[in-house]
Amino acid sequence: MPWVRLDDRFPSHRKVALLSDRAFRLHVSALCWSSENLTEGRILERELPVIARVRGLKSAAAELEAAGLWDRADVGWVIHDYLEYNPDRAKVQAERQANAARQKAFRERKKAERDAARNAPRNAVTPASDSNPDDTTDARRRHDGDTNANRSDRTNSASPQVDGFRNAVSNGTPSRPVLPSPSEKEKEDVSKTEGQRPGASVAHIGDRPRIPANCEPLVVALTASQLVVGWELRPDEWFLIEALIARCGIPALVTSANASWQGARTPPRSGRYFLPAWRQLPDAAPAGTPVPALAPVRQLTGTDAKAAGWLELGAKYANDL
Repeated sequence: MPWVRLDDRFPSHRKVALLSDRAFRLHVSALCWSSENLTEGRILERELPVIARVRGLKSAAAELEAAGLWDRADVGWVIHDYLEYNPDRAKVQAERQANAARQKAFRERKKAERDAARNAPRNAVTPASDSNPDDTTDARRRHDGDTNANRSDRTNSASPQVDGFRNAVSNGTPSRPVLPSPSEKEKEDVSKTEGQRPGASVAHIGDRPRIPANCEPLVVALTASQLVVGWELRPDEWFLIEALIARCGIPALVTSANASWQGARTPPRSGRYFLPAWRQLPDAAPAGTPVPALAPVRQLTGTDAKAAGWLELGAKYANDL
């Protein structure tokens, strides 16, 4: 595709800046026409209506001629100094032929690469002369040493595909190792050690969660009201419970927990369930204010009963320490 070369100061040149709009349009259109048709700047008078659709073509051409942009010729005009800034016909044709030859060579090279890839052996499989006559393909070869040393027959070998002593691989399902559980004596020793540690403020019974000593009365009161939940809480949540006990008192917390339990769709599983309601409670009532009796909740069965037993056992051990 040929290109027309215009100086970036073309519009401000003294010959161009004084042109009318239709003369400017005709001149630029004539440059493009000459480059497209390889006329080397020659403009025929009969080609004016095709080059640009403006009124007064002949007067516009005369204006360009008077400005020195077009030179008068026998059958039309020649754009002034066109070949000084644009290539001639021979050079453009030579470049087009070179581009066509380069594109043809590129297409032929790509076609040869595709044909070579299409005709190359697939998966490195070659015909074999020692295959079984009953095999479905000539490419079926003898099994390697990792499976059977026999050839591929119609009857499978009774030996396993993978040796049981090779690479520590066995056909059996691996069993999960069983870790020994701590004895009762070990649990008791751990409990005593935790209780005798300087600065210890939590009760730890066996593998049960650690309950701070300041929060243990609340857990015991909730258990006595048959509100048995888990107490796997974070340290910041235990600090919040200690602050709530000091601000609201254990009876108010138990009453609120009982109400939350009654309004829950399913029995809560963690003491974290009571925290939002506890944080909304007012401060503790003055001393001497009677505490309303708590309504009993459902009878504990199954896992809840076992959890309650663990908490009672924890309270017992905490009192003995």
